[in-house]
Amino acid sequence: MNAPPPAPRDGAPRSPEVDVPEALQRTGGLKRWLKPAMNVVAVAFVVLTARSIAKDWSANAVHIAPWWALAALVPFFFSCFAQAFAWIALIERMAHRRVPRGLALSNYLASQLMRYTPGKVGLPIKRMEGADRLGVPRAVAGVSVLVEMLSWTATGAVVGFALVAFAAPAAGLEWVMRFAVPALVASALGLLVLLAVDRKVYPAKIRFLLGADGAGPVVPYQLPLIQTGYWGLVAVHGYLMSIALGAPHNAAVTAMGLYVLSSVMGFVVLAAPAGVGVREGIITLGLKPFVGAAPATAAAIISRAASFIAEVLVWAVVKAVVRDGRSASVALRGSVPPS
Repeated sequence: MNAPPPAPRDGAPRSPEVDVPEALQRTGGLKRWLKPAMNVVAVAFVVLTARSIAKDWSANAVHIAPWWALAALVPFFFSCFAQAFAWIALIERMAHRRVPRGLALSNYLASQLMRYTPGKVGLPIKRMEGADRLGVPRAVAGVSVLVEMLSWTATGAVVGFALVAFAAPAAGLEWVMRFAVPALVASALGLLVLLAVDRKVYPAKIRFLLGADGAGPVVPYQLPLIQTGYWGLVAVHGYLMSIALGAPHNAAVTAMGLYVLSSVMGFVVLAAPAGVGVREGIITLGLKPFVGAAPATAAAIISRAASFIAEVLVWAVVKAVVRDGRSASVALRGSVPPS
């Protein structure tokens, strides 16, 4: 006879007893309202950016410093692991048990590649498909994607706006710096709510959406802590990529925040698979005053390619190393991670 599940600890949402379709449909109503608006905003932004680039396009060749460009690829490899271990820490808190690290890492990396599906619907489906082998309910894996997304975007906004607000000022980005501090304050307050406000005071619909029964904050502090390291690696990539395209040091420092914010905004736009178009547009607009339209566009495209290559290579290596390990996942069911 199975023992009853342990009571949830503070900061760890209770494992919701819902079926898989319900877990997937929780955000359906929200997406029905947001997606049309996001579609319009994304299309308008990409079109306006393309017009701006075409207007200022120069026939001059794009000059890339190859060693700097290769160095810019390195942070992305480490960022894949940082993001994965942040989610593993979350799923263990939500399920109240350890999970096989290799299998969890493999499942996470595979799901990240599913961001390139329209609406990003493949990402939660892939996580839930691998939940059985991890010994956690599928619904918990599905809801964990939403909790992770909230923390990921809030932390990214805090890091991105902080870098823009306090980085070395660069002429040409005054339009960003004007709203960086207010946006930083708003983002920090949003993250603080997730980290400090007891879920019991949330409206019932929000608690249901997040599977947040019990007491304590929805997001455990470990999640944004590890995600801050992830965003730091993205920022380092942005600096190295900017230098590779010939941006001056102060511009490259300021652009670090733009690389972070471009990833956040690309993810928020639900219609764009993995933020394609939106992310590149923000990077291009930010770098164009310093290196020109063509090099800025090249930086955005190379950055996207570097991110994708790193994700595919890390996933392939982990998949080749990690065994199926079904018996391991069964044996680990019921073991609770230490506080």
